[in-house]
Amino acid sequence: MNRLQMSKVMPPFSSKLSMVSRIVAGTLGAYGLTAVATVALSLLLAAVGMSRVEAVTAATIASFAIFAFAAMAAFHARSASRAWMWIAGLSILLGLCARLLLAA
Repeated sequence: MNRLQMSKVMPPFSSKLSMVSRIVAGTLGAYGLTAVATVALSLLLAAVGMSRVEAVTAATIASFAIFAFAAMAAFHARSASRAWMWIAGLSILLGLCARLLLAA
């Protein structure tokens, strides 16, 4: 096979790297975002008057939807770097909210 035929069969290296980055963002990044969101949501629910056990249970149940949304958003983003920026930005924001709720 010559180079022209190979380029039609195999995607370029940057495309492969972008796909690997999206896969990592959609799995590990979404997992990290979900963990921080679960902590922040459980602290918020406990702060508004829900019992701690119910708050943790409700936040854990909501975490399944949060993970699914984050994983789908990682593949829906225009680029892998944009997916990482959204995941990192939301994780930092939710982490700060959790820290403020923890201090209160």
